[in-house]
Amino acid sequence: MKKIAVVGSYAVGMTIFGDHFPIAGETVPGHGFFACHGGKGSNQAVAAARMGAKVVYGTCIGNDSFGDGAMKLFDEEKMDASFVTRSKEGQSTGVGIVIINSEGENEIVIDFGANKEFSPADIDRMVPALKECSLLLMQLECSMETVEYAAAKCKEIGVPFVLNPAPFSPLSDDLLRNCTYVTPNQTEARLILHLATDDPTPDSEIARMLYEKGIPNVIVTLGNEGCYIKNDTLDVQVPGIKVDAVDTTGAGDTFTGAFCVAIAEGKSITEACRFGNVAAGIAVTIPGVVESIPTREEVDKKMEEM
Repeated sequence: MKKIAVVGSYAVGMTIFGDHFPIAGETVPGHGFFACHGGKGSNQAVAAARMGAKVVYGTCIGNDSFGDGAMKLFDEEKMDASFVTRSKEGQSTGVGIVIINSEGENEIVIDFGANKEFSPADIDRMVPALKECSLLLMQLECSMETVEYAAAKCKEIGVPFVLNPAPFSPLSDDLLRNCTYVTPNQTEARLILHLATDDPTPDSEIARMLYEKGIPNVIVTLGNEGCYIKNDTLDVQVPGIKVDAVDTTGAGDTFTGAFCVAIAEGKSITEACRFGNVAAGIAVTIPGVVESIPTREEVDKKMEEM
């Protein structure tokens, strides 16, 4: 088992359905409530663990029942949670509250809570473990200070740094240059370049423009079309797989976790993208996020059938 590190958010997603959105002071009858594990860091760590990696995970959660549920998840997925901290500032575990109306539109309120407490000092505590890992994967749901510090620290100690720049926040050129791999989707890739989200520039050109900002390996994910790779030797699209999609939520997290495991195992970047595409393709055929992340056996079997 290859060892990889993931640092990022954990949050509980709480969803309820109603006929319409409430206006100020209004109480609206709802139905179909459910709560589920979430947070991009946690989702990607689970994906990596199910793909066969030994995952060292770092995040900050609250001293509450949601935090207890997070620790249970990490244990069930056989992740090393020794770098998961509990809030010292009285912050709650991260939560996202989703209301969906009868037309399928949603309104979402997110509080990342304790996630923002994971600090550069916590990264320093992880350094001995990071030196034993094939890479460190992060996203943008914890503090930007911590992301930038972790990227610089990884460059200093010679550990590849993978950034999934979601949800989008402005990124410094120094951060981008400290990344080994950056995996934006089509929207995030354009925002990094200060373009409109609907900018018509071809994805191949978008990937080239990101590469020219000093990122050694750019992988722009393209949904069911797969992904586009740009580095010093490759300028190519890796196609996705054809499936009947049921729920695309979390597909990007599944791709990213699987991609990182394949890279850690020494696969080429093209092979790693193909592996990630297959894992994500399986995930979208099943409702839910954590519930839809496949196992290594399922991905290997699907690849053998192709």
